Amino acid sequence: MLKFNLGITSQKNQSKAIKIRQKYSSFNYLFLGTIVLSISGISLANFLIDPYDIFRHNKLWESNLTKPEKSNQDRLYKTIDIINIKPDIILLGSSRLKQSLNPDHVAFSNEETVYNLGIDGSNTRELLSYLEHSYINQKNLKQVILGIDHYMFNEFDKRQDAFLQKRLKNKHIILTDLLNTLFSQDALIASKNTIKENWNLPKKPQDLVRGDNGFFPHREPNNGKTEWRFSNIIEQYFGYHTQYKLSEDRFNDFKKIVEFCRQNNIELIVFISPSHATQWEALRVTDRWDSFEEWKRKMVAITPVWDFSGYNSVTSEPIQPIMSNYVDNSHYTPNIGDFVLNRILSHNVEQVPEDFGVLITSENIEQHLAKIRSDREEWAKMRPNEVELVETLKQNFKEQQ
Repeated sequence: MLKFNLGITSQKNQSKAIKIRQKYSSFNYLFLGTIVLSISGISLANFLIDPYDIFRHNKLWESNLTKPEKSNQDRLYKTIDIINIKPDIILLGSSRLKQSLNPDHVAFSNEETVYNLGIDGSNTRELLSYLEHSYINQKNLKQVILGIDHYMFNEFDKRQDAFLQKRLKNKHIILTDLLNTLFSQDALIASKNTIKENWNLPKKPQDLVRGDNGFFPHREPNNGKTEWRFSNIIEQYFGYHTQYKLSEDRFNDFKKIVEFCRQNNIELIVFISPSHATQWEALRVTDRWDSFEEWKRKMVAITPVWDFSGYNSVTSEPIQPIMSNYVDNSHYTPNIGDFVLNRILSHNVEQVPEDFGVLITSENIEQHLAKIRSDREEWAKMRPNEVELVETLKQNFKEQQ
């Protein structure tokens, strides 16, 4: 009898254990299923909303979403654009070029695909890598218009040294980027912001194609904040470049760009960006004027350069709430970008202010630098309030350190 009772008890315990295991098994399946569904939902949402415009759904099924997060992901989406678009001509440089040089400029032939490869805060090493990436994806690359800036050659500026080299020189999106754009929390937040922006703000027709060819002009340059932006960007310059020294490595990168274009029969046109006169004043108050001049000397020893910097009828526009030429002291507007392209491409040059843009070489560099020094003295007499603005901002920055 005792054995019989023990057998019954054992069977009951086994049955109970099986039920517990089944219960836990069901829970595990439910838990895993919930995770899989959640991940699938996140990836599907990120794919359909496409906040960085990687998959280009606007063109596929007219989703008509503006992509406010796209501009902050230059290095990602422009890498993919180069793979897909395979442009014949690239406009290569920093955010200054990104906001101002229009790939649809009339000087370019309709038979040529032009792409604005301006990248925020880029340096020469990064530009060299994006040039090589462009050539790998378009062996018939015809022309490179390269906008260079003094800050790109700073030995102490390491902000972009860690850019993702492995995503370049491929003919497809790398797995890391694909996973990040579909599954990451950052991508989900970007998707949320995209929906929010499209829900709250009225869309303009130009917003739907903004950035399609890499061109990102400022949406509202005259929104009442122009004077604030001037002060803010000057302060940013002081903060980013507390030290400055011309880097031989950066010059070597530039030499490699020039040589790469020569070896592959690519026409290269180099120009110095036409930032506002107060940008050059910021160089002066940080004791970098000599470095600025030496930079130009070294540049023209490598290749001729179009110089749009200095103090001319464009760069000396008075700072005021409504401006035609500038968004801030660093970034110029597309109509000035048109002047740049007109000058360097010899197109409708009669429309370009006569004093805007000089082709400098090793033969005329010293004369050119002397003229800029003289022009600066004249500008300082005409705009003492702007000289004072830069000096005050520098003094305030120094006191805060």
